[in-house]
Amino acid sequence: MSIPAVFPVYRYVNAPDTMAWLVRAFGFTVQADYRTPDGLVAHAELRRGATVFGVSSKTPATKDNPWSEVRSGVYVRVDDADAAYARACAAGADVAIALKDTSYGSREFSLRDPEGRLWSIGTYAMGASAGTPDLFVGLRYDDGKRATAWLEKALGFAPGLSVDCGGGRIEHAEEWLDEDTVMISGAGASAKLWNGDRDCVYGWIADPDAHCAQAASAGARIVQQPADTPYGARGYYARDPESLLWGFGTYRPDRHL
Repeated sequence: MSIPAVFPVYRYVNAPDTMAWLVRAFGFTVQADYRTPDGLVAHAELRRGATVFGVSSKTPATKDNPWSEVRSGVYVRVDDADAAYARACAAGADVAIALKDTSYGSREFSLRDPEGRLWSIGTYAMGASAGTPDLFVGLRYDDGKRATAWLEKALGFAPGLSVDCGGGRIEHAEEWLDEDTVMISGAGASAKLWNGDRDCVYGWIADPDAHCAQAASAGARIVQQPADTPYGARGYYARDPESLLWGFGTYRPDRHL
């Protein structure tokens, strides 16, 4: 088994309280929590199975840090950051932070995808361990076909499942990196559920009904009750205290199916 390679990253106005809520409502474990002198979360890692979810405090925007301007993004672990950077640049990627060595031992860079979402690519493993991923990055694009083509050309993802919703538009697609996946939603029926959001974290859970009840008792706003899907899974959607979207269910992407 390989180490997961794709990690969701959320930035919260009240990160300390929201982290405690995520543990209580969704069953995460805090495995790292680095604070600034004034108590903000500089970087934290919440674990679920083999996968880690990155958290930090939202801070005032500064010109030299594009991450200060966003609420969410994606981190991708690579073995060779120089090769990944060369590939992205050759594909014409919009580089937001040039390749550099960091104070925490990673070599990494950041870029924006064709619809402006921020990605960071580097050698930091985010404290993940080898195993089957239990968390998956979910992204909504206006142009899903352009997004999947960009992931393949600029970042080296491999194409997987793709479901069209007519007119050449993507309803759902899966893009693979090693044994990890990004799930793409497009302009189909699911757009109403997202309510204008661009990011969602999906979690695999064996019993979505019990998990939903636990989340609701902790104050989660359930936006879709547990329901069976046409593709044989069962799941629900909720929003956390700062209204960011989560989906939990029995569906787990499998590159080898």
